[in-house]
Amino acid sequence: MNAVTKYRLGDSEIEKMYRRAFSDSGEIKISALSGGFCSSVYLIDSGKNKVVLKVGTKSNVKVMWHETAYIATEAQMLKLIGGKTDIAMPELLFYDDSTEICDVPYFFMSFIDGKPLNNTEGLTAEQYGNIKYEVGRLTRQITDIPAQRFGIPGIAESFCDRNSDFVMLLFEKLLADLEEKGGKLKSISHNELMKLIGKFCTQLDTADKPCLIHTDTWNGNVMVKNEEFSGIIDFAAILYGDPLMSHDFHDFGEINADFLKGYGKTDFSNDELIRIQIYKVWQRLGMTVEKVYREYEDKNLYSWVDGEFEKEVEILKKM
Repeated sequence: MNAVTKYRLGDSEIEKMYRRAFSDSGEIKISALSGGFCSSVYLIDSGKNKVVLKVGTKSNVKVMWHETAYIATEAQMLKLIGGKTDIAMPELLFYDDSTEICDVPYFFMSFIDGKPLNNTEGLTAEQYGNIKYEVGRLTRQITDIPAQRFGIPGIAESFCDRNSDFVMLLFEKLLADLEEKGGKLKSISHNELMKLIGKFCTQLDTADKPCLIHTDTWNGNVMVKNEEFSGIIDFAAILYGDPLMSHDFHDFGEINADFLKGYGKTDFSNDELIRIQIYKVWQRLGMTVEKVYREYEDKNLYSWVDGEFEKEVEILKKM
């Protein structure tokens, strides 16, 4: 997927980056990977080993507020989560923000073999359920890692002592990003949306123990090999927050039952259901703003999200 945030590199530059990171002086094969919606990603194959290079966005390209430190954050989270869990995930191999070879931060990580779940055909219902169970299990492992405050790793101004303050800040910044690009919501004014979310501060603050959360375990980041879960990729969208802000709780449609079994939670209080509904609105709003910033080659990508956002707002109004 082509996007304005992707910084494309030539093979000679990638080879210099690879030689700096590794002692391997042999011949390598470089391939651009087509997945991903924000960063340029490359597969480097030495014949003996495969590694993945992920490259940051150029400084003159405007990104959303919460993405300003995403490459450094992902490198940090790969190291942290990889060291505290048994999740099948990439290993951070090398990180460089010196700008001596490449003028943006980048890192190399190990390669996870398989195909994204959203591109995997022919799975039985049982096989799909087993994969979602593993996503639930890994989500639980991540949320079992405590955090001191609510916030976004690497963005000090985002840190809050209360979940309600953090969630309000996330909405405020997304709306500010949208306004900066000259956009506005179609179905509700920005002030009305902030007032709506603000009505539920008490419910939001029933989440009072922040933890690490992965907000992007969608099927495109879930890897499958031989009809089984083989790993999870992309750790840029990690927050310190409410465990129910983890992606699969606020994904489209009903929460997958096998995911819930893997996570170990099948019942929800009314306060929890309200929190999940707020996070559904937040996620759809984020996608609405994202398509403005990324300037995707496919202009119809996410064209359906506006309707999903409106639907979730109406549901929240009735809670």
